Amino acid sequence: MSSVLEIAKKINRAWKEETLVTGNFVKKVERLSIGDLGFDYPVYGGLPEGCLVTFSGVEHSGKTVAACLAIAQYQKKYPDKVCIYVDAENTLLTQGDFLCRMTGLRMDSETFLRYDCTGKAAEEIFADLIQLEEADNIGMIVIDSAPALISKSDLDNDFEKDNGQRASIAKSLGKFIKQMLMYLPKRNNILLIINQVRVTGTTIVGAKIYSEPCGYALAYYPSVKIRFGTRCYTLGDKVDISSSKGEGTDGFRLKFSITKSRLGPANRGGGFLTFRLDNGLDYMFDMLEVALKFGYIRRPSTQSYELINLDTGEIYSDEEGNPLKFIGKAKLMEYINTHEDFKKEYFEMLTKHVSSADGNANLLDKDSLKEILEQEAAVTHEQLEDEEESENEEI
Repeated sequence: MSSVLEIAKKINRAWKEETLVTGNFVKKVERLSIGDLGFDYPVYGGLPEGCLVTFSGVEHSGKTVAACLAIAQYQKKYPDKVCIYVDAENTLLTQGDFLCRMTGLRMDSETFLRYDCTGKAAEEIFADLIQLEEADNIGMIVIDSAPALISKSDLDNDFEKDNGQRASIAKSLGKFIKQMLMYLPKRNNILLIINQVRVTGTTIVGAKIYSEPCGYALAYYPSVKIRFGTRCYTLGDKVDISSSKGEGTDGFRLKFSITKSRLGPANRGGGFLTFRLDNGLDYMFDMLEVALKFGYIRRPSTQSYELINLDTGEIYSDEEGNPLKFIGKAKLMEYINTHEDFKKEYFEMLTKHVSSADGNANLLDKDSLKEILEQEAAVTHEQLEDEEESENEEI
């Protein structure tokens, strides 16, 4: 009788793939750092490579900005790979300049391709993406957004005809995701799908009920699921300005929570990303907030700051040997932003200490985290009800 290894070798020869059946397969999951501690800390170093990730949230919560920032960081890490942006909402045609300025995204043909979805059915787009995934130099793929895709059944029929469940892309999306999950670990790239959160009604007590379209696959298969909450606006060191248009402000802040992780605990609450309209991502501002959360910046009084060398425990000194002490956060920011060598050194040191710190700090304030988690709970409840109704109809 043949042994298991002999049969495995026979299977490999038949498929012309030496790694099809193998005992040597375990590898460490690499992380794509976003370059901002406000994001990287809650997700344990960044987005997992070789995996499916979903960004969901209400309208104008910053999903697209965050996705473009992820592509920009991927371009820096893998300059020889080509990223694909499935622009189902034509976002890049109207907001391309703004997104590039905010995130550092490069839309050159050597590292970036925009997939135009005009006149294409979701099934056709999925088939093209699977074909592209076979390329050796395929990079990160972003679908923005899944609900904007249209099924072939709906695309081919008249406006007047109600296609019911046939109009949904849920089934084809689920099939596409399952196939992509076979390729992603081998190519070590990321598939990021943006989904929307919609208000579908209210409860008796007036609480909102939310739903996420496109079926259950986007909730079940991702390795990491990130939900974005309502964005707020910034002015200097104020980051909680509420405004529908952000008039009289200098930027905006995105807030999110890790609602699912298959690669480790989702126990760090949530995080944030701060963008300035003139300069884009303000990672130094976010870094200082994280440092304050961890107590890594000494506060002798409510208005004073002392920068500590975390490796030695001593207060940093300036060029003249005077201790680095600042009155007001603006002065602290001004010093760091005008001393590039110190800025790089301090960021690297802080990243190292935050990553290895004991315990888990929640970077989000309680109200923001509560709002996001309530949305998540309401969406889950709604989806379960929908699935139960579907099962009952089949029975």
